[in-house]
Amino acid sequence: MVSTTPQPPEPGRPPAGVRPSRPAGFFSRFEAFVIDLVILSIVQLVGSAFIQTFLRFFKLTSLAASFKTILEDSAINLAGGAILITLLVIGYYTFFWTLVGFTPGKAFLGLKVVRRNGEHLSFGRALLRFFAYWISALPLFLGFLWVLWDPNRQGWHDKIAGTQVIYIPKNPFK
Repeated sequence: MVSTTPQPPEPGRPPAGVRPSRPAGFFSRFEAFVIDLVILSIVQLVGSAFIQTFLRFFKLTSLAASFKTILEDSAINLAGGAILITLLVIGYYTFFWTLVGFTPGKAFLGLKVVRRNGEHLSFGRALLRFFAYWISALPLFLGFLWVLWDPNRQGWHDKIAGTQVIYIPKNPFK
């Protein structure tokens, strides 16, 4: 006897009758990246202003002055700033990709990062995808441009991490 009860979809597959999302193209992905860079720049500026205001408000500038001799070494100052900014950027991308599947820039343009089978990214896969960005960037950004002619619209970082950037359907159950 054949069951008439609808079966749940396989993991990573859309429900019956729902069209799978199509891969996002290069230009929408690039626009989302630029939006994310603007957001990160604003966060950095606001964070820096907050720290300076905090130090002045609680009169901690004298405490900071005692560390001035250490901080005046430009190599230490540069390294500390680079480490903080790097952690902020890594945290931004991996947090959003893991939690909701998109950064604010991608959300604004209706894009989402998923695994090739449609499932959400784990923290490890998001971290792998982030570091694979460098592989895409090093040879004159060829890994990012690869999206232009790849049939699945994947960059090298997507291929390495097993991810896909898709357009979020407006109404997936219509």
